Amino acid sequence: MDFYFVKYRLKSRVTAEEGIGFFFGKANEQPEYDLVIVPSRYSNYLNVDLLSEYASFIKAFGEMKNKIFAQIPESSDLSREFLNHLSSYISRKGSQIFGAEITAAVQDKDADLVQYIVSEIFKDWAPKIEVVVDFKQVSYEEISAENFMQLWEQFDDEGLAEFLKRPDIANLPEIFPLVDPIKGRTIADFDLGDPLFFVVLNVRNQENLEKLKSLYPKHFSEKGNIMPLAGTLVGKELLKGKKQEYFLIKVDAGGGILTRGIVPKSVKVMSEQNRFEEKINTMQQQKWEDKISEMVQETGLTKTTTAQAHRTKSLHESTGSDFLLAFLMTLMVLGIILIVSYFLTQF
Repeated sequence: MDFYFVKYRLKSRVTAEEGIGFFFGKANEQPEYDLVIVPSRYSNYLNVDLLSEYASFIKAFGEMKNKIFAQIPESSDLSREFLNHLSSYISRKGSQIFGAEITAAVQDKDADLVQYIVSEIFKDWAPKIEVVVDFKQVSYEEISAENFMQLWEQFDDEGLAEFLKRPDIANLPEIFPLVDPIKGRTIADFDLGDPLFFVVLNVRNQENLEKLKSLYPKHFSEKGNIMPLAGTLVGKELLKGKKQEYFLIKVDAGGGILTRGIVPKSVKVMSEQNRFEEKINTMQQQKWEDKISEMVQETGLTKTTTAQAHRTKSLHESTGSDFLLAFLMTLMVLGIILIVSYFLTQF
């Protein structure tokens, strides 16, 4: 288990308040958390499905929170008071201990214990609070697959394909950085010259592939990039999509090879060498293959449509479909973390 994810809905008949919240954290570490509280008369605003997957839940929760705070003024104060209570409880218990307790309960799939842990937090707030929970063990692979599929769905609508047709970057190899939602930094916080860890999605031409194979023989096979690389950030440019902002990055992969990538502005990119090495050492190829295959089937991307896409697109064109196909082909042989996470709350 890489992460624990606990979602809950609470209701107090005494204070006539209801809410939805979550805990998300790396196994045995302190959680990140949030919640929204409304007067019970507005309970219909709490429309997030507790059974939804991580990426869908986080996106829907963010949208719900923004709507509620805009339309129900007292909800902001109620939520802040509950969050202060929650923060105080976790601080008294010890954030590391609290994270370890949730981890153990989620790993054991002990629904009663998870519900007890959440109920204990709020029992002093109001008597007889009703709590419903849902929880899941979450892997890097699952988060990556879920979130990238959502990114791909936005690709053409955001007009990103047009940016990639620029003459200065059109033929550069396509990359995507490794992302760390817990301890990472956004591209805005990186300086030119900083190291950047990435996977090559599409080398774009045979010459690039041969150069990369020569430079990094252990990182490439006949199928493509099978292990992430470390390069140097040499350029970043803010792009305005139709719904949010992105960074166009240029990364020196060594040997005179310049690469390009588009990264949502709010993505937290891995910046620590030790975490990079840790993730390489914990690669799990089979999980990637299973999850990606599942996601492809769910979105109707069949072998037939894939073959058609390859026949009809030129080598140098770059569209949402090409980007997805390149990504999927890479993930079929990669077991790395490509967690496109918190930017989804911005959609």
